[in-house]
Amino acid sequence: MLKSDEPAEATPVPEVPMMEVDVDDVRYHPVVRSQIRLPTPAIRMAFDVLANTALQRAPGCCFHAHPRFGKTSAIEVLMQQLSYTFPEMPMYSISAVWHPRFSELVYMGELLAGCSHVMSAAGKFEARRTRLLNFLWSQAKARGSDRIFMFIDEAQNWHEPQLTMLRDIANDLALHHGVKLIAALFGAPELAALRTSLIQTGRTDLIGRFMIQLYDFRGITSLHELATTMAYYDNAEVSEYPEASGKCYSQYLLPQAYASGWRLEYEAARLWDQFRQAAQASGGLNQVGMLWVADSIRQFFLEQIEFDRPDLTGSISSWTNAVALSGFRDSLGVTYHS
Repeated sequence: MLKSDEPAEATPVPEVPMMEVDVDDVRYHPVVRSQIRLPTPAIRMAFDVLANTALQRAPGCCFHAHPRFGKTSAIEVLMQQLSYTFPEMPMYSISAVWHPRFSELVYMGELLAGCSHVMSAAGKFEARRTRLLNFLWSQAKARGSDRIFMFIDEAQNWHEPQLTMLRDIANDLALHHGVKLIAALFGAPELAALRTSLIQTGRTDLIGRFMIQLYDFRGITSLHELATTMAYYDNAEVSEYPEASGKCYSQYLLPQAYASGWRLEYEAARLWDQFRQAAQASGGLNQVGMLWVADSIRQFFLEQIEFDRPDLTGSISSWTNAVALSGFRDSLGVTYHS
């Protein structure tokens, strides 16, 4: 038996080798694994708003969208694009978690965790709050920035207490360190109800800080927008895979068809027509969330890979099947009204 002052010998942890991705295996392709990140019209609109917000050093802005419109994926793209425009500005993405009761301790730990702080679960509330303030200030100082940008995903899960505490953190950073905390809220349609509730209860301080204008993060709204988005699959400058190969998604997945001049963009009218037909019973087609578009395109590619040939053209039945498997029709009237 070990004596109390003798440290126990640590059990060695076996190294787990990194899995190498076989770029010749279609299973690892970003389209197949739902890992595409494209500058959709909604993302370009949001980027303009966010870039102006950062440039003006405004305290925040707010976006809402239906489920499966690609908010979380959009945040990844927007963080990357903003880092090119504002390379010195630290950026963090926080996932707002719903709890039946608000806890200052839990909330502060979640903010620290969202900032990838290694001590997010240690200490009492005041210690965590001080740790967060010091961390944010040190990150801004290290990069010579007077701004920090914080994305809040699933922001509909937060309410008055969380926003009030975030406001106080922003105030302390500005007062004691001269650093501006900018918050961009992304949430479901319930975010609009939260904004209305805050207005009714007189919390104009929170409205002015985070929700002065509620932007609609829309899906694909027209055949033209769909064709533009599908053209990104044909453009290696936007959708190159494997890295440094010079191949776009369409070329990789259907090389014979691509070499003969076929492009995914040419399939846009057939895909849009299938979305339109699927939405007829629910009042017609107004817009389609990007994740339904991406899922339909993925299904189309998976179905066509084994039939790749120089004269390939997508059939109506292939796109009918692709849209059906995306789940778009099932969502109408439940999570989304077209």
